[in-house]
Amino acid sequence: MKLQENIWEIPYHKAFFKTSHNSYEHSIREQLNKGVRGLEYDIHDDKIQELNDFEVYLFKNYYNVMLNIDGNPSDYLFSNWLRILREWSNKHNSEHAPITLFIELKDSIIDSNNKSDELYGIVKLNEIIINSITLNKLYTYKNFRESNYNWPTVSDLKGKFIIVLTSYWGSSWVSNEGGFESRLEYLSRSLEGKDDICFVSWVEEDKGDQALFLKKNTHFWKCRIDYSKKRYNEINSKQRLTRVDYDKIVGGKHVKTYYKKNYKTGYQCNFPSTDLWNSELYDESFPWSI
Repeated sequence: MKLQENIWEIPYHKAFFKTSHNSYEHSIREQLNKGVRGLEYDIHDDKIQELNDFEVYLFKNYYNVMLNIDGNPSDYLFSNWLRILREWSNKHNSEHAPITLFIELKDSIIDSNNKSDELYGIVKLNEIIINSITLNKLYTYKNFRESNYNWPTVSDLKGKFIIVLTSYWGSSWVSNEGGFESRLEYLSRSLEGKDDICFVSWVEEDKGDQALFLKKNTHFWKCRIDYSKKRYNEINSKQRLTRVDYDKIVGGKHVKTYYKKNYKTGYQCNFPSTDLWNSELYDESFPWSI
């Protein structure tokens, strides 16, 4: 693929976006000002009935969440962490490339913590996203379905937000059981036209009989860079967007994965996620972010 002069006309699934890992550990405003267009929030539902909201954090002691830093919220409420994205977008008159937010489900959103007579977690998740960002600023799964599953250009998505649900498979040490099942349920309901605000990501480590269902029906993929290279042709044909852990490249665990040098030979990654988004190494490796 040649670097295009007008990168705004690249289809969304062929574009590269500077992406941060655990975005709440830094100023969201600073990241957006410096070109980050892929963000990640980890959310928990431990107090959802008490707070009527999810919370954004990784570990229960909250130590890595940067509150009150350059416009960051003063609390952990998911709705407030979404509103700062909308406020930044409005301040810039929506003249920015689409912002893709990966929501890492650290708890099940269909578990006993939610009301037994309805999928309270899914209903609440959609409600919070719509109320906090507003529907007219979202590019939803419904919009994608109505376009016959063809990705628009980056220009067509100017000023929009795309929300993607992901998680580790349930047995991972950083996740309670249920993220996998929650993604399955959300996707199933989206395919029926019931809940189609968010996209759902297939995760390489997904296991069990239903993992193939996710792989077949999702339009995002969370994987390691070596998997991305092995399945380059498959991912291209499916127009599935990939998010990989760029820190593993920095650590030397994968060889020569510079974007310009290796795209044609099997390097596929739309969202290289890293804690080093503000480093010269990142910019040198991926020189044409939008």
